[in-house]
Amino acid sequence: MEKIDEIISLIDAYEKKQTKNYFLKYLKKWPWFLALCVIGVGLGFFKYKNSPNVYQVGSRILIKGQESSIGNVFTMDNPLMSMGKKSNIENQIGILQSYTLYQKALQNLDWQTSWYKKELLYNKELYNSAPFDLVIPPNARNAEQVMIEIEPLNDKQFSIKIEGETALNGYWQAIEIEQTMNFGEPFSNEFFNFTVNSGNGRPEEVYYLKFNNLNSLTKQYLGKTEIGLEDINSDLISISITGVTPRKEADFINELNNVFVQFGVQNKVKNSDNSMEFIDSQLDRIQKSLKTAEDNFSDYRKNNQVMNLTQEAQLVYAKLEEIENEQYMTEMQYDYYNDLQQYLDDSKKIEEMVNPSVIGITDANLTNMLKKLMDLYSRREVLSMSVQEKNPSLIMLEKEIQIARDGLNETLKNQLKTTETKLESIKERYASVQDRLKKLPETEKKMIGIQREFDLNNDLYTYMLQKKAEASISKASIAPEVQVIDPARIEAATMVGPSMVKNVGLGFFGGFFITFAVITLIGFFNNKIETREEIEKGTKLPVLEGIIQHKYKVKLPVIHHPRSGIAESFRGIKSNLNAILEQPGAKVVSINSLVPGEGKSFISSNFSAILTKTNKKVLLIGADLHKPTLHNYLDMKEAPGLSDYLQNEKSIEEIILPTNVPNLSFIQAGPVPANPSDLIDGDKLGKLVDRARKIYDYIIIDNAPLLLVPDAIITSRFSDVSLFILRINHSHKDQIGQINKIVDFNKVEKAAVVINETPDRGYGYGNKYWKKGYGEYKGKMSIA
Repeated sequence: MEKIDEIISLIDAYEKKQTKNYFLKYLKKWPWFLALCVIGVGLGFFKYKNSPNVYQVGSRILIKGQESSIGNVFTMDNPLMSMGKKSNIENQIGILQSYTLYQKALQNLDWQTSWYKKELLYNKELYNSAPFDLVIPPNARNAEQVMIEIEPLNDKQFSIKIEGETALNGYWQAIEIEQTMNFGEPFSNEFFNFTVNSGNGRPEEVYYLKFNNLNSLTKQYLGKTEIGLEDINSDLISISITGVTPRKEADFINELNNVFVQFGVQNKVKNSDNSMEFIDSQLDRIQKSLKTAEDNFSDYRKNNQVMNLTQEAQLVYAKLEEIENEQYMTEMQYDYYNDLQQYLDDSKKIEEMVNPSVIGITDANLTNMLKKLMDLYSRREVLSMSVQEKNPSLIMLEKEIQIARDGLNETLKNQLKTTETKLESIKERYASVQDRLKKLPETEKKMIGIQREFDLNNDLYTYMLQKKAEASISKASIAPEVQVIDPARIEAATMVGPSMVKNVGLGFFGGFFITFAVITLIGFFNNKIETREEIEKGTKLPVLEGIIQHKYKVKLPVIHHPRSGIAESFRGIKSNLNAILEQPGAKVVSINSLVPGEGKSFISSNFSAILTKTNKKVLLIGADLHKPTLHNYLDMKEAPGLSDYLQNEKSIEEIILPTNVPNLSFIQAGPVPANPSDLIDGDKLGKLVDRARKIYDYIIIDNAPLLLVPDAIITSRFSDVSLFILRINHSHKDQIGQINKIVDFNKVEKAAVVINETPDRGYGYGNKYWKKGYGEYKGKMSIA
């Protein structure tokens, strides 16, 4: 159990360490974050100061309460019953958001052109204040949605510049025009035809002219207009537009309201017009019949010397007149029911149907259901132009149409049955009166027939005149179901932007994010070692205390600054080696690097110098016979050295030189020979090391880079331990694996890794004032 807890503790510690290293990678770049965040804040403030004011303009519309006809069709247990009012409001919103209404509003506003003035970061629209007088000939064609740059040069001339493309003759063509024009001179070519006259435009100001495309404008306003209910249980619809030209947005909203109101009235007007046309056609027909019947009646009385009917004949006549009037109206109503039933699925035919009251149908339920169905068909026609088939509003509207249609169809079936029964009853009564008519004298029978035809047409004519008057009154009293409560007003516009907090905040976070992204990308593509943990994770070799970064401009900082952090880091290496090399006697340390520039010679010289501080005799051997530089770290001139000894030109005593550091002797590499690797591979180097073991406590061998020459592998045979140098932000990550392969393949018994230029951990006295204390310092001297 203790082992499991220990493993868990180690895992937690490792994860915390990884998290800490992750954040440290970004924390080290804090100047980048600071600089880019300051730049971002500055740019955000600059944009805020040079951006146009943004306003929100709004309007409120009241939809007068009209319950859906669904409630009149089905009983209260229908779950769709409660949706009637909501569906009506949603349908009204759907109509208000339709492409057709927006396009109609823009057509009424007649925004053929737009003028702009160039500002620093944007083009300011000059709504209703054109800088020049623009004359467009009738039927002239001008390329739309192309910015035309106009700059007045003086009172007589202006420059015009156009760059863009337009669809002409079925394909896109590029427009590139730049020329100087006189005011009042026609500008005519294959793309444009207009004349610019002088106006209020000032020289050195740049203006833009654009010929608008109606479809593009419609899509633009559809996208930026927000329409919705003020409250879920409210009949108030709010309309708002956010833009930089409040007067223009207010004009559009008000015109959209007008078009919407007119749309609501159109259906009622159309219904009244249908009724008037029907009545006029009936009056025309009846008037002709009435004239003929009147002439026939007058001629018969004159020719037969008959002025009045007997009492019995008058009774029969009155009864026949009553029955025939009733039969005429009933048959007309029957035909109406039958036609209406056949046209239920045809929205166009339904719209042409007259009001039932025109032909004497007083069923309010039927009238309301028919009116509702007409409204639903009209809404569907408008809504289908701006939404897809699967739009929820359209689907709901289709369901409501189906329900209303089914309900009306059921009502018509019942009315047809009732009317048929009524017609049968009328026929029986008519037959009974006909029997009485047959018993009258022939003269009276004919006179009754002629008078009946005259009176029937006269009554129908009077009835139709009455209905025409009623239809005229009804048409004159038509009121819209929509009422504009609050029209859009400029003085009520609310400024909603620009926001300084938003712009500055976006600039700050933009700078922060860019810095974060750049550092992340650099880290992603960077193949160099960045942390000690990357080395520890990739190798099984002990990782000794690292050599910290320093700012001293001397070759041997451990001598010139013995109480500094870097001197303490070299003492840490010494303590680590003592833990590895426990055997008594002289110790031979081979210091290696895989590539140049990792600090091998710097570490060899300073490590040798720090070893002398405990009165130990140290010999530093420069074994890099290819490109020797070690003598520069000890401020010594080139002299005979190891290459001379290996070529039997000098003895051991002749090549061992004293240095300015007490107890430190030095063997230079010597002149560069023709075959340095072959010399190293001989027996003499081993004899030199054996001889040195008897004199010195430490022998430090500085080797040539391993990936260039194999000399270090040879010297490792004479070494007690091989140290491999890896430099932070210089050595590549794949070098860790290469070191592992070199050690395994060459069977190097003892090896370790030393990290160069690790971050300063606070070692030493100096300016750090022993930040971490002796106890923690000693704890950090353990291997790995």
